[in-house]
Amino acid sequence: MNWKLPSDLVAFASLLLGLSLSGCVNPYTKFYVDSTGGFTNNVILSDAEPKIVRGTTINADGQGLMENGYGMVGYSSFNAARGSPSDAIEQGRNVHAEFVVFYSQYTNTVSGSMPWTTPTTQTTTTNVYGNTFGSGGFNTYTGTARSTTYGSQTTYIPYNINRFDFVATYWAKMRPGLLGIKLANMTDEQKHQIGSNRGVAVLAVIKGSVAYKADFLKGDIIQRVGNTDLFDATEAGSQIRQYQGQTVEIDYVRDGKPDKKTVQLGVAQ
Repeated sequence: MNWKLPSDLVAFASLLLGLSLSGCVNPYTKFYVDSTGGFTNNVILSDAEPKIVRGTTINADGQGLMENGYGMVGYSSFNAARGSPSDAIEQGRNVHAEFVVFYSQYTNTVSGSMPWTTPTTQTTTTNVYGNTFGSGGFNTYTGTARSTTYGSQTTYIPYNINRFDFVATYWAKMRPGLLGIKLANMTDEQKHQIGSNRGVAVLAVIKGSVAYKADFLKGDIIQRVGNTDLFDATEAGSQIRQYQGQTVEIDYVRDGKPDKKTVQLGVAQ
């Protein structure tokens, strides 16, 4: 007996397989990583529908957003067969982001087969004949007998599922800082270039800020603000805040050459 799985059942089986692999939990929520450390005082959270854009290069996209006054409040990263942009927007709403930047890249194809078992029946017909003899005399008889056998048959349905790396970054507007720069700890290479452990690197300069108007540039190493030496980017904000509203001298290094600028810092909002 030859039995073929109908095409609509093949489609249904494939759908079930896809659902079993992707799951029903929003992966952008499941794999979300908070970047604020729980401190959102400087973040302007949005209740508007997040705007989603397809990113090109994570570092370059992030640089542009930071220069326009945005900060990354978190990100999601995972590998799966499905990563809908609408799910990324949903997570953007959860964290009150203004922008969601979405990335996807093919990684591999998972191939295999899924068993599909169905019941089967087989009917056998047997011809029956013979002779009888009784008080009424001699006679012959003929007929048929049928028997049914019940069983099952398994068909293996092949599948190919493409998998992708999915990344979404979530951005919110930041409150204007006193200086208007994004800082990072120096790399070992930068420390060797300036011959010092003292200093923090300028990661981005926010357009229109105090630092922007004073011509600070990405890559500058700020070593001292007022009377305070800077060693750690996470502490630099509170160290600079003590001079809010004041005119201070800033020592920095650009292309290996030390220099100074005098600027008037803003006031915390």
